[in-house]
Amino acid sequence: MSKQPQVLWAQRESLLFITIEVDDAKIEKLEGEGNKLFFQGSSKTDKYETTLEFFDEIDGASVKHTGSSTRVVEITIQKKTPKWWPRLLATKGKVHWLKVDFGKWKDEDEDEEVDEAAAGVGGGLGNGFDLNQYMSSLGGAGGGADFNGLDDEDDEHYEFDKDDEDDVYNPHGHVSDMPDLEDNEEEEGDEGKAEIKA
Repeated sequence: MSKQPQVLWAQRESLLFITIEVDDAKIEKLEGEGNKLFFQGSSKTDKYETTLEFFDEIDGASVKHTGSSTRVVEITIQKKTPKWWPRLLATKGKVHWLKVDFGKWKDEDEDEEVDEAAAGVGGGLGNGFDLNQYMSSLGGAGGGADFNGLDDEDDEHYEFDKDDEDDVYNPHGHVSDMPDLEDNEEEEGDEGKAEIKA
C-alpha cells in the first residue's frame, strides 16, 4: 500500500512550486493533466503516491522536476491562466499532509516589487536592494548619521583610575563610586528558619 507524502507549495502569478518530501526518492511516475498532478515514487523502504487536484488548470506539458535531493522532489508547474490562486487544492479545507512553503512563498504585492527591482526601477540593483532608499534612511546628504547636535563639553569628565578600587568603569565614560554590597546576615538567618518551619 502506498503512503501519502508530505507536500509543500508556493506560487507566483503564473507558476506553482511543489515540493514532495520523500527520502532518497525514486520517481516512478510524474504527470500533469487538466487540473491534476499525479506523483508516484518510492524510497528505500516505502512507496508513495499522491494526486493533487488543483484550484485551476495547469499546463501539463510544463511539469518539471528540478532534480531531487536526498530528502525532497522539487517540481515547477506553469498555470494555464496566470492569476493568483486563493488556495492550492480545488476543495476547501485543511489537509494534514499539505503545508505552505514559506521559503519560496511570495504575496501578490511582493512579486510586483521584485519585478520592479529586477528591472532597475527605483534605484534597484537588480537583486531587490534599493540603494537610494537605503541612503535616504540614513539621513544627511552624505548618508551618514548626524552627530552635530551632541555636545561633550557639558558632560563631567573623570579619569578612570585602575588602582582605585571604589571606581566603577562605565563604557559611556562616566565613573561612579558605588558602595560595597553588604551581606545581610539577618535575612539569610530568617530564610533558613522559614525553610525549617515549612
